Amino acid sequence: MTLQDYYPTTVSKQASWLESLARELPQVTGMSTLKPEELADIVADARWLAYLLGPWRTSVTYLTKAMAPYLKNAQMGQGSDPMSLLTLNLPPLPAGVVPRPPGGLKRIFRYVQIIKRSEGYTDVIGRRLNILTITDASEHDVPTFKARVKHGAENQIVAFRFSKHGHAGIYAESRRGGGDWEKLGIHLGSVFEDKRPLLVPGQPELREYRIRFFDDSSATGEWSAVVTLLVGP
Repeated sequence: MTLQDYYPTTVSKQASWLESLARELPQVTGMSTLKPEELADIVADARWLAYLLGPWRTSVTYLTKAMAPYLKNAQMGQGSDPMSLLTLNLPPLPAGVVPRPPGGLKRIFRYVQIIKRSEGYTDVIGRRLNILTITDASEHDVPTFKARVKHGAENQIVAFRFSKHGHAGIYAESRRGGGDWEKLGIHLGSVFEDKRPLLVPGQPELREYRIRFFDDSSATGEWSAVVTLLVGP
């Protein structure tokens, strides 16, 4: 799935975008879109994904960071008392939020396309729903990139598309399982795939990514914002 040019690239902003869409979409009038029940489904998708990218993700991040020292203590620690089981108390679903079928973001993107083709659609509506193209008037102090999770041979992999903004390439690093930043590689093209196996086979993990420019045989400039993705079996 290709991320759309109006959709934020950072997870925290994506959660805010989805919350805003769920709040504003039912209030928009004056154009022909989908049937009321279809609109309700899209709002439900947005609210469900906002929960997963917000409170649920925060809890999972805590568990991932706690996992490495917990396993190290279990294998190499000292003491005679049995260890307490590492558990996670997930935040409860907000009122009105229900689990939705897979592919919610794809359904939302398709719905936005229908909105933009609907009679009565205007830039005012697009601005209210935050579905106008995000303009970038900066001097590009850092490279930009989009990342998505897709199926791989053994487990899910992460596919990237970079914007080097005139530089020779990008230098990428990744962090996972609460560990240190690791060199992911130097990439002179515009696409790359992280095909690494999971740290624990069959167990989903959070992976963090950041990049900077690469010129004249060395990494240069500031790091980009960190993008976090959940990669599973």
